[in-house]
Amino acid sequence: MPEIQIDTTPVPSPGITPSPTPVSGADGIGLRLNREQREYVRREVVRRTLEEQKELCRRSRDLNLEVIINDAVYQEKERLKTAPNSKENREQSRFWADVGRRFHRVEDSERESILASIVAMYVDEIMGYFNPVIHNIAAHVLPWGLKAMLSRFSPVNFLRYLGSQLNLEENLIISGPLDQIRGLSKRAALIMAPTHVSNLDSVVIGLGLFQSRLPPFTYGAGLNLFSNRVVSFFMNNLGAYKVDRRKKNGIYKSALKQYATLSMEMGHHNLFFPGGTRSRSGEVEQKIKLGLLGCGINVYAANLVSGKPNPDVFVIPCTLSCGLVLEARSLIEEHLQETGKSRYIRVRGEYSRPMRVLNFWRNLQSMDSKIHMRFGEPLDLFGNKVDADGVSRDAHGRAVDRTKYLQINGSVTQDAQRDQEYTRELGRSILAAFRSNNVALSTHIAAFAAFQQLRRLHPQFDLYRSLRTMGSDHAVAKSAILGDIARLLARLRELEREGGIIVDPQLADASAEAVFARAMDHFSSFHDGEALRDGTTGVYTENMKLLYYYRNRLDHYGLDTVLEN
Repeated sequence: MPEIQIDTTPVPSPGITPSPTPVSGADGIGLRLNREQREYVRREVVRRTLEEQKELCRRSRDLNLEVIINDAVYQEKERLKTAPNSKENREQSRFWADVGRRFHRVEDSERESILASIVAMYVDEIMGYFNPVIHNIAAHVLPWGLKAMLSRFSPVNFLRYLGSQLNLEENLIISGPLDQIRGLSKRAALIMAPTHVSNLDSVVIGLGLFQSRLPPFTYGAGLNLFSNRVVSFFMNNLGAYKVDRRKKNGIYKSALKQYATLSMEMGHHNLFFPGGTRSRSGEVEQKIKLGLLGCGINVYAANLVSGKPNPDVFVIPCTLSCGLVLEARSLIEEHLQETGKSRYIRVRGEYSRPMRVLNFWRNLQSMDSKIHMRFGEPLDLFGNKVDADGVSRDAHGRAVDRTKYLQINGSVTQDAQRDQEYTRELGRSILAAFRSNNVALSTHIAAFAAFQQLRRLHPQFDLYRSLRTMGSDHAVAKSAILGDIARLLARLRELEREGGIIVDPQLADASAEAVFARAMDHFSSFHDGEALRDGTTGVYTENMKLLYYYRNRLDHYGLDTVLEN
């Protein structure tokens, strides 16, 4: 079992400061805000962000508001140099040019005002909407709307596919303790923490939550997903808020964190991708970012201090497993560029090709390929499992009083170092849940076996040389791969009995030959057989990196040693 790595970058907190909270729905757990409530959110996020930035200045001799604003001005000007020449970007350029001229020549009190204007601009960009009517409509028309979007509203393309509705729900397998999660959603704010595989995850998760009869969640969606007018309309009204990952300055990150924190305090269910971005390597996440998850403890503490009737915040891990991934080629290229420091040619992202996205969905349906969305057992903010009655249980099943984790001398008290350690424990529990709820699919198993066999042809090659040089002129006997698949199946089924992984139910009694045939059919349906081919000279690959990507989904389960024996 590999060591679990966790990003433990500390996130400063302004402390436990309960504040008046507007009602956000009949049961206190809704997303729709009226104009007055939206203005409250805007003011409160600005206030909290200012407090956090000033607290950072108090803690550091080398930091002051001038330095913080200067960093934001520099980074934003650099970002805008390569941004599209749009009306919005031209307005932002003028805004930052004005800030750049002013902030050096004023007193600290006026710098606070400039900082507030920066935060207010960010909040207006970030803030999401929610319309329950549109939410309900979207879940029913999503297949048609997605099809129209992908055809770019070309009459020819749209009519071409009009007769074959995209039945996305038929390809989505949802499992886990759903009744328990539904019950907990009525007594606590939930944080959904899913793995991140593809840019299509937002669509898949949104549909999965609706199909599971779970309440709506607010979530941060990449700004690129709002570039299409139709998609932007739906996402703006479905509770999504915008996250621009190109913005790296501390003011923006603080505003984003405070917005998410406040929404949790208001009882909104939140969804974070703790991996931060899509898994480039194809692996199940081995490292997660804890900043936004760590906000949960601050929210829980504030709720306890203010005496809220439903103070709890629970975390729901969710593992997405896909036999085929739309952006597999470009993702593994990016991963190898980062880790290998080699000159790989970056390919154009598949998500930017609308018709390729549509063909991807059609191929999933034609091959009866499933996307598995598996919910893990609910967790409290300290990494303990939570039962159906909302009671935390330790590793031995004993009831745990959550409030005592935050008490010093009988009172709820903030302790940043203590709370960071609690969040580390939560991170370990989430990563363990990701791994145990990962679904091993035929493409993963066949790719693992074939990749290991191909590497044995040239044991003197390091990984990167193998990925660069091995291709169609290297082949191994099919019988050897089938033997390795059989050994992998035996070990994976043993791991499943131990609770360490899930084997695709469609492969429950499948033979090695059946698994191989299914994987070959899937690879040929979308990747044109590049990942794996069965030729006259044996089994080979035309894209070793693509094969590596699918193989990596089963990495860190100790399967290499199974094939060495």
